[in-house]
Amino acid sequence: MAQIVDVQEYPATASRRRWLALVPVAVVLLVFAATLEPVQRTWRTVLGLAGLAPLAVTMSGNITDDDGAPIRHAFVRVGQEGQLAATYSDEAGRYQLAYSIRTRLPADVSVGATGYEASLRELRVTSTDPQYDARLHKVVRIDAGATTHAVIASEDGLCYPVRTDVREPDRSWPCRLLHVLVGKTGVLSVSVVPDDPRDRFGVSFAVGSEPTLLFATPCCPSDDAARLPEGADALVQVVALDLDTSAAPSNRSRQGFTLHTALDPP
Repeated sequence: MAQIVDVQEYPATASRRRWLALVPVAVVLLVFAATLEPVQRTWRTVLGLAGLAPLAVTMSGNITDDDGAPIRHAFVRVGQEGQLAATYSDEAGRYQLAYSIRTRLPADVSVGATGYEASLRELRVTSTDPQYDARLHKVVRIDAGATTHAVIASEDGLCYPVRTDVREPDRSWPCRLLHVLVGKTGVLSVSVVPDDPRDRFGVSFAVGSEPTLLFATPCCPSDDAARLPEGADALVQVVALDLDTSAAPSNRSRQGFTLHTALDPP
């Protein structure tokens, strides 16, 4: 019996065979491409941004004072469950440092310089070249019994974690750290009065230096008092409770206050 054969069958079969013959070549090319540094770097970046592997970044920025003038030799430290990198700003207040980070967690960036209040904030890294600028306030020192005026901005450093209720976890707010010098033994009282009655501030203070500072908890009443020895340097932490960085953004990003101090006999 005669057999009818499709004349298209043989060309199609030959075409499939040619494609199958190219598969090993394609595999070899893919393996070779994967060994190239640009390809590996791209994959490392993709995995790092997805939080699946450490991401190599180069962070840079400017450190300035209240007037926008550069601060030279300011230290910049980046940490995440331990220190990742540290450096100092140059004569123009600029810095640059490289480190690897897990993007699933925020980094802690601390900045400080001699004669200035230190700044501590969290940074979420979302690129390989993050920009982080910091503005530092000059240290304010007053004698017990004096008053001083200051302003807290939403971009200011976050203070030592405290809680407003014993049932809540510790949180940090933008704040200012002011020094009160005690000339003789007595009971130091501090109170904060807002420029705008709508603003809420909390105050707490400690004597000593890092890392032994102990602030009152729960925080933060608008006044506080403690018996201090002669020559003590009390570090007063004034917290802007309405500038909570975990809350929704507010149109009011700067809040002023006056700090009143008094020294009474023990």
